[in-house]
Amino acid sequence: MVSTSTLRRGLGIGVSLLVTALILTLGVAPLLTSGADHLDAPSLGHISNTGDVLDVGKVRGPLDINDLYAFPAAASGRTVLAMTVNPAVNLIGPAIFEPGAEYAFNIDTTCGIGDCNASANLRYTVTFGQPDGRGVQNYVVKANGKAVASGFTNQAKGNTQSRDGVWSFAGLRSDPFFFDLLGFLGSVKSQGTRALLDGDQSDFFATLNTMAIVLEVPNAAIGGGGAQIGVWATTRSGGIQRDQMGRPAINTVFNGTVAQKELFNVTAPSAQATASGGVFRTNIKSVLQYFSSLDTEGAYSDAEAFGLADALLPDVLTYEVGSSVDLLNGRSLTRDVIDDELNIVTGGYPFSGRNATGAIPGDGVGSGAHVNLTSFPYLGLPH
Repeated sequence: MVSTSTLRRGLGIGVSLLVTALILTLGVAPLLTSGADHLDAPSLGHISNTGDVLDVGKVRGPLDINDLYAFPAAASGRTVLAMTVNPAVNLIGPAIFEPGAEYAFNIDTTCGIGDCNASANLRYTVTFGQPDGRGVQNYVVKANGKAVASGFTNQAKGNTQSRDGVWSFAGLRSDPFFFDLLGFLGSVKSQGTRALLDGDQSDFFATLNTMAIVLEVPNAAIGGGGAQIGVWATTRSGGIQRDQMGRPAINTVFNGTVAQKELFNVTAPSAQATASGGVFRTNIKSVLQYFSSLDTEGAYSDAEAFGLADALLPDVLTYEVGSSVDLLNGRSLTRDVIDDELNIVTGGYPFSGRNATGAIPGDGVGSGAHVNLTSFPYLGLPH
């Protein structure tokens, strides 16, 4: 069943010369047209904008992965793994996880950038029961099949139970993602009157809620401090994988057709570089060259573009356990991944001799409107 909702936002006028050139040059090219991974494929949902009235359609909302995070916990020697799903639940409900579905953090504990087989030797899986009259669900967390935590969503009906040092939370939270969505829809898809960096930037996600699963685990459980790991999130229902995500916006940005987006969501990361004759790797190379041509240094060469493609595939979130978050190392709740993505895509990846600033270094929106917590479960209270 498809749910839809419309939301009117404030209008902005006054487009920079750079953005005007972007519209003329790019037309309806597929760049960041929804969110990090929100509604990234038609079987999950869609988003469009007509006259600054945004239409959001959700098909399998509870199985739609929004974002994946990995960062150091507040206490030393521990790591946070977080996954958000079911976007905009305060616009389109219900605010639940799909009963019986599997939500998984897949971890390759020997996985470095450009040197990752993306073979999960550790999987934290979370499954949920039916919601009661208040929408509360029981859940169980397992590590490679062994129960390590359990509880109820929104921390209802008492505290969670944990073992082996695993802490868990599952339930409604504010969406930590930040992005001037309407500006991008106007600039990239010519939808609405807004435009990128038009002086009326706004964080579309500032008032939205999402469903979140947060685990805090001992570093020793995921390879120990200094280990190079790769993490990706998956959802499965009825024995079928429905969505997956590693780094932010890979599927959203680089895969243009419906068939490619759907295929990417069910292709194991270990096979992504070679699947369908290498279509995903070629897509990354082509999109990088297309958008980096806006840079004063010109488009990425084939070697540069393929080199970056090989760093982005397999689509896993690489992280050095215990280290601080950086460009290609983990992801915190406040890391401005949109600015990272825009900068890299438009020519700002610092190859040898290349300027580290791209033609479009950001969207002009930061995380200031989001009030995250400094301790577990870290994501802010719901609006």
